[in-house]
Amino acid sequence: MSGTGFSGPIRLGSGSIETLAAAKTLTSDDNGKTFLLNLAGGFTVTLPAHSAGLRFKFFAKTQPTTAYIVAAATADADTIVGSFSSSDLDAAADADGETTGGDQINFVASTAVVGDWVELVSDGTNWYTSGHCTAVGGLTITG
Repeated sequence: MSGTGFSGPIRLGSGSIETLAAAKTLTSDDNGKTFLLNLAGGFTVTLPAHSAGLRFKFFAKTQPTTAYIVAAATADADTIVGSFSSSDLDAAADADGETTGGDQINFVASTAVVGDWVELVSDGTNWYTSGHCTAVGGLTITG
């Protein structure tokens, strides 16, 4: 594309938005997508196998009464690492970030709210995550 200033290949799914209201297993074709999680009853989105350069972003579009879960393809590998910030700074004892490895990210039921988000990027070995939640504990890494 001459004159655009863009010189790299565009990966499938890049820049698109998809609203989810049921469980889904992602593939590399979903790379670059933003997913809006939109069912109060919650569900699980399973990540594809690690591949360097894969990137996904998730937003709560509806507050979950049952958790939204973003799960690694392989259980018990503890390859999701990173931290989350929170707007809720009401007590020194409240942890505003989490830097432990795990197998899934939880948009916690009745704590996560509309607009809370996480982003994941893979280097081929780990999923590195960052995100933001309104209430402390709205996002967690477990497993």
